[in-house]
Amino acid sequence: MACGFLALAEFAALLAVARGAGFHGPAAVPVLSVLIVLAGALTLAAWERLLFRRQAAMLFAFAGRDAGPSGAGPRGMFPDAASWSRTGRRLRQALYALRRADEPAAARPGVPGRLAEAVFCRAILVLAVSRGEADRAKGLAEALALYWQQGAETRRAAERWLRFSATAQALLFAILALANVLIFRQAGAPAAIGVALAVVVAWPLHRAFFAPLALAGVSAALIEEAGGREPDAGLSGRVAPLFTP
Repeated sequence: MACGFLALAEFAALLAVARGAGFHGPAAVPVLSVLIVLAGALTLAAWERLLFRRQAAMLFAFAGRDAGPSGAGPRGMFPDAASWSRTGRRLRQALYALRRADEPAAARPGVPGRLAEAVFCRAILVLAVSRGEADRAKGLAEALALYWQQGAETRRAAERWLRFSATAQALLFAILALANVLIFRQAGAPAAIGVALAVVVAWPLHRAFFAPLALAGVSAALIEEAGGREPDAGLSGRVAPLFTP
């Protein structure tokens, strides 16, 4: 929500600078709209980078584990923002590599399935945390192997949660865009600016409320499906090097 307010403040600053520079009229509308969306995207990226440990602590909560005194668990697993980003990237790369190597073309999921897998890949990290493996690389490799072997129902659940997440984002945007267009037209301002503002406010609101809910749903499905099972040692050994620093 703070990110959304920052986007509004950035819009006010952009408007003041544009007027001060004498840049106004119909030609300024598309430029300002693009700048508003770009500024909102950069603000959201910076905000999430600052709050990566809170996101990691959220995954510990999804796994049913205490993050420890003052968040010692997430801090030990992710000492900096780069390690948090790197883990997500390596999970996606490992999934892509497994798909290419192990699955016949006829069995590969469609675009929604692949997109859901990429969006919710951190559910595998939640499974690794829930298993409590001390070796981080080994824990991730075992969780990935379990997902790969046992996660058929989880993959179907991920597609359902992706539809929920996309619908929530579309509804947020539609409500805010409609309200902004009405307000801007009443004020005699370009409606396109209101639509751009709806984008930059709906995006962080979705990331704050609906995206975590969807990830929690996928994580719960994976933990339930993989609970009490052991991963294939050969598969775990193959993917473990991908998670080794």
